[in-house]
Amino acid sequence: MKKKWMSVLTVLVMGTLLFAACKKQEEVAPTNKGEQADDASARNELDRAQEDIEKVYNSSDYTGSARASAVNLPCGSVVINAKNFTITYNGVNCGSRVLGGSIAVTLVSGTKFSDVNAKLKIVFDNYKVHYNSSGEEIVYNGTTYTTNSSGGKLADLFTGAATVIHKTRGTLTLTYDTTGTGGSTFSRTWNLFRKKTFKSTGAATGLSFKFEGDTTVSGYLPGTYNTVSEYGTDVENRKFIHDITTPFLWSDCGSDGNGGTIFTLKTGRVEHTAFSTDEAYKFQFTATAGYRQDGANNILDQTCAAKGYLINWSATVVATDNKFVNYSAFQLY
Repeated sequence: MKKKWMSVLTVLVMGTLLFAACKKQEEVAPTNKGEQADDASARNELDRAQEDIEKVYNSSDYTGSARASAVNLPCGSVVINAKNFTITYNGVNCGSRVLGGSIAVTLVSGTKFSDVNAKLKIVFDNYKVHYNSSGEEIVYNGTTYTTNSSGGKLADLFTGAATVIHKTRGTLTLTYDTTGTGGSTFSRTWNLFRKKTFKSTGAATGLSFKFEGDTTVSGYLPGTYNTVSEYGTDVENRKFIHDITTPFLWSDCGSDGNGGTIFTLKTGRVEHTAFSTDEAYKFQFTATAGYRQDGANNILDQTCAAKGYLINWSATVVATDNKFVNYSAFQLY
């Protein structure tokens, strides 16, 4: 069933690389230095860590007894202690990355996570991602909370009609080394408000997954943003807001012919907005899902035939509303 539901966020934030590259009215060519400690990587790595956490708390091993877990994580080891578990990375070489630190998860409300409004406290303790190719690093510290607002288990989706809703909120401090030398670091703060809805109609192809922002932000940047999944400061120390204006919806599109299931992203739109520190320049990246190409034309399809996003990058002088960067492109999922 799992078809890398969360990996789409990596694609959605690729456009934040533009924000780091656009400095007022000059365009800077990207460098080819391997994986880097930038905003897109930071969001990608956070999603990878969240996948590890979700794999444990949705597993049959997380049943309340104390033991080393049989959950197979490629880059970390798990110890379960009754209602709690800890993922430890211990400098594990994980392909092009080395992971360190730990993530501790504690059930702080409810007798089990499948209870209605059961809550997990998730503590990032120097969770570090080191990129072998560039030497750059991102370190995460802070606390988030995930609430099972509906109750139920993901396993319920395979036994009939069911809906499971998880909400995540919290604040993380991200410390970057963008030099690859370890001698120069700086920290940024991110606030998270994410909502995931897993649903089954009970039909053969009735499974779906929805990801959306879960708060309204007003006054942090000019304007009001109603479906925010993250806000904070980026690598360039600019305030940003990540607003999912249309929820991202993956639907079951049948068998892949090899015993698996094809999940297609049919709809969704994210608007990532950042301003220069003096608010003189506005940088925006949008990605709209559900497109396919027909020759040179980009067609909004929103069915199982959808193949990618229509992406737009723009940079605007606020005082004159003049866009000195405005570029659109189709990008495959």
